[in-house]
Parts: sequence; C-alpha cells; structure tokens
Amino acid sequence: MAELSSMKQAVEGLREKGLSNREILSNVDNSHFPFDDEEVVMTFIDLQIECSSDEDFDRLVAYLYGFDLEKQ
Repeated sequence: MAELSSMKQAVEGLREKGLSNREILSNVDNSHFPFDDEEVVMTFIDLQIECSSDEDFDRLVAYLYGFDLEKQ
C-alpha cells in the first residue's frame, strides 16, 4: 500500500501544478517531459517508477478517475 500512497502524492502534486488527468496520463510514459518546471518533471519521473507494471498503471487510472478496482 506504500506505493499507492506515493502514487497519490505524485498525482496530487501534479494536480496542484494545474495538470489535468489527461495530461498526467499522456506524459507518465514519456522519455522527455515537455515542462519547464523541474518539480513537475521530477514528479513524473517518480510516477513512472511507481507505474512500472500494468497493475500499477491500472491503479493510477483508477485513482485519477475514481474507479474501484476491487469491484471489477
């Protein structure tokens, strides 16, 4: 559950910087992040590490859009 907490922290940090769910999903798997803000870039790098498997990526999507993975 610790990784989910870290994922949530990364998402909340990106949302605070004004990024939408779509922007987060579009950039989480990039090798180059088109942002001037170093904090945003470092947060995306952390989020990439947190989403290194399909299951973790599914958790990210579920968190962004409020899905309950337990019911699926």
